[in-house]
Amino acid sequence: MSNYESYFNIIHREIIANSLFTERQIDIIYNRLSHQTVPKNISRGAYHRQLKQCRNKIVGVLYSILLLKSIGAIDQQTLSILGTMCDQLAVMLDIVNSDISPNKVTDNVMSTVNGILKKMCKV
Repeated sequence: MSNYESYFNIIHREIIANSLFTERQIDIIYNRLSHQTVPKNISRGAYHRQLKQCRNKIVGVLYSILLLKSIGAIDQQTLSILGTMCDQLAVMLDIVNSDISPNKVTDNVMSTVNGILKKMCKV
């Protein structure tokens, strides 16, 4: 595993820990989006049940965003910033080419993400 993949996985775990999704659900979503076959460590029935739960959760998150936007808890600038943050995550991970320790990189990236997200919350 390259340094980039190692840092990327650490930061993804930190983001997942603060999200509404579990690592397993994110694995299932990623698996589905990348058109991979059903993993060997799960039955087809359990996989499809969990895939349905993931779809429902994603739709719930989208409804929540719609609701929060409609009541003014988030605005268009917030949505724009969120999109930019998604696009820039890879840029933040370019730090891995330096001699900074993995914990320092993770702390820096997550501190930046946390700060921005807290400022975006109007409640």
